[in-house]
Amino acid sequence: MSIHGIGAYYDDDVSSSFITESCACIGYGKSEASSLYEMLRRIKIGDIIYIKSYQPTTHTVFIKAIGFVTGKNVKEYNFPGSNESMGYGRKVSWKRIYTTKDEWIRIQLPQEDMKNNVYNNTLYEEYSFSIIEKLLDQF
Repeated sequence: MSIHGIGAYYDDDVSSSFITESCACIGYGKSEASSLYEMLRRIKIGDIIYIKSYQPTTHTVFIKAIGFVTGKNVKEYNFPGSNESMGYGRKVSWKRIYTTKDEWIRIQLPQEDMKNNVYNNTLYEEYSFSIIEKLLDQF
């Protein structure tokens, strides 16, 4: 099992669309972002994924939702009630949802995680012990 962080900010925060559609998307297709697509494809059923936001000025990671990947294949998802694409993603069963900014889990990155961090990326595998510990505490 691995843990992955995913961003949900396109032109606006689309976290609620991910939750409504039970998915996590990268916002791009294979030809637009082949490396992200491949990373998404390699995530396994049962892996933990969390919707995150990152504030670089304070080195704070915000966790908006935590779930388990349940879909085997990468597929295209649309925004709820629309034909507009959210891009490609995986099916997710969201287990913990923090709906307001006040509920979001806030994690101040330890010094060793601040340099050359990945938290601005759309998708990444999580290796920070402090974040993994906080995520697992939610179950």
